[in-house]
Amino acid sequence: MYTSHMNINNTKFNKIPLALAMMIIATGQVGVSIYLPSLPLISRELGVSQADVQQLVTLFLLGFGLSQLFYGPLSDAIGRRPVFLLGQGIYLAGTLLCVLLPDSYTALIAGRLLQGLGAGSASVLGRSVIRDSYSGSQLIQALSYMSITASILPILAPVAGGWIAWHFGWQSVFSFVLVYLLAIFTLGYFILPETLPHAVTKFNIKKTLLDYWHLSRNYQVISSASYNWIGYLSSLVSVSLLPFLLQEGLKLSAADYGEVMIIPSAGLLTGSLILNRLNKRFTTNQLMYLAASIMMFAGCWLILNEMSLHNLIFSFTLLTIAQGISFPLSISMLLAPHSKQVGAVSALSGSVQMCIAGLGGGFLIKHLINNQTSLGIFYVLTGLAIALILTHSRHRYIKINPILVLNPQDSK
Repeated sequence: MYTSHMNINNTKFNKIPLALAMMIIATGQVGVSIYLPSLPLISRELGVSQADVQQLVTLFLLGFGLSQLFYGPLSDAIGRRPVFLLGQGIYLAGTLLCVLLPDSYTALIAGRLLQGLGAGSASVLGRSVIRDSYSGSQLIQALSYMSITASILPILAPVAGGWIAWHFGWQSVFSFVLVYLLAIFTLGYFILPETLPHAVTKFNIKKTLLDYWHLSRNYQVISSASYNWIGYLSSLVSVSLLPFLLQEGLKLSAADYGEVMIIPSAGLLTGSLILNRLNKRFTTNQLMYLAASIMMFAGCWLILNEMSLHNLIFSFTLLTIAQGISFPLSISMLLAPHSKQVGAVSALSGSVQMCIAGLGGGFLIKHLINNQTSLGIFYVLTGLAIALILTHSRHRYIKINPILVLNPQDSK
């Protein structure tokens, strides 16, 4: 028999599951980008090409994405806590391999793949614990706070990673992550409760594959998840291109780059605060349209103005404000109808998100997006894509399905 320690009907907002979910999801997000500033150093010291060293990122993202397909339904079957221990244990093993054998490119490749395979549990569990523990407007409020963690770390982690690599060597970045993971693993082991809202069941691989097949054909799942796929891709493309535009194009130092990138991080907090203020006054669709409009305005600003530090940072900050609004709403739209399949839905969404980011982001940076104007066009297209999907989904659900109530205003 299962034991759930959280009551989603509590009127008072319980911050404990939110804090735990934020710490869990942070482990995966740190692994995505904290190593990016070290790639040139690794390439030079190990004598491997830039294309080869890029595999340290690609393999992590692929492992991160694909492993979620396993962790999601497994957590729905046997519980959140056992999957947390399993995933973080694999993540620790991969990190330890990188710490012990940093001079071996083969060991780093294997370690990064293991890291990704373990980190996949973090994204699934962070969202699942939130969905297990909150409902209604509290769910959106919790997701808005979690969005700060999920979105701010890909921006701040490279800054911290570059500082550590500059002062202590790139090998120290792996050591830092190892200490961080050990702390989270220990904390989770002692205080993470089981939040699974239903009885434990047997994990069935055949049923899992069949569920994924049905979910992949569910328009509600794909349309809601696509908002996150688009938003995460735009963020990854931005943090991949901006170091080159700011450091090589505008001649900023690495230290200056780290300082100015704090500003877009404040944009995420601003977006989340805006959402918390407007959530009970406007419908979910209206707020999503607002986020899409901000994205398109950010793109137009880049297209219509000359390249400068102010214009690049201002537009990226607008993008992060939009993401602070859209991320929690899109996750709520995605998960709200699936109380018994939260893990599987999160896994499918997260898996596709990471694969699109890993493969699509690299392609865009290499072939299509290499200056301020092309980045602006990309922002406009991402905002337009979200608006078009929203419009199509709204018309479809009016004709076919009941309107999904995500906050008090949505029933009007």
